[in-house]
Amino acid sequence: MILPFWPGREGRFRRRFDQAAAMAPAGPLRAFYAAPLPAFDTDAHALDMIAIDLETDGLDFASSAILEAGIVPARIGSIAASGSRRIRFRPAQALQASSVVVHRITDDALADALPEEDALALLLSALAGKVLVAHFAEIEAGFLNAVCQRVYGAPFVAPFICTMQLENRWFPRTRAADGLRLGKLRAGYRLPAYRAHDGLTDALACAELLMAQIAHHGAENLTLADLLRR
Repeated sequence: MILPFWPGREGRFRRRFDQAAAMAPAGPLRAFYAAPLPAFDTDAHALDMIAIDLETDGLDFASSAILEAGIVPARIGSIAASGSRRIRFRPAQALQASSVVVHRITDDALADALPEEDALALLLSALAGKVLVAHFAEIEAGFLNAVCQRVYGAPFVAPFICTMQLENRWFPRTRAADGLRLGKLRAGYRLPAYRAHDGLTDALACAELLMAQIAHHGAENLTLADLLRR
């Protein structure tokens, strides 16, 4: 069989993706990698995207638990709110009080949450074949990689659009220290203020921000490569 040649940036991503797929054991992660991904030159209007926000019990990828994933499907010009979903993970240990103050997810609220492996399987099924959208995507990418390494012994690799990076790249200017925060950027586009640190609400906020960014930048001739984090 002759494998396709993917030049440059796309080639580097495809090699990472294929290497991760080869390491995935049978089950949800292998199924995630079996879903086809769009080429980097795909018209942005044809992309199936999912905005994702993770609420976690700390910021250390290796030792902090994912508590909640909020996901919102989107395409350019539309957000499928009816397909939105909140997936809660049951942590192995009691929550850190300092984190509960931020995300407001208590031990009681997680009483009906799924075990980590089951919640992750559900999340991977929803994300398969999609382009992921996150604000400061390094956080979501880092935690998803850590949990996949822990549960499956294999890495997580996916195409990410980072709305924070996109703002800096498309509309560079001198900003205040908090100028790239999700709420601050939304205010600049006259988007409504939402309560922060809720997985589903933050995912919706991120999807709306991306729509506003694209509207201001202009969507004509945009491809996946133009949107992806670098």
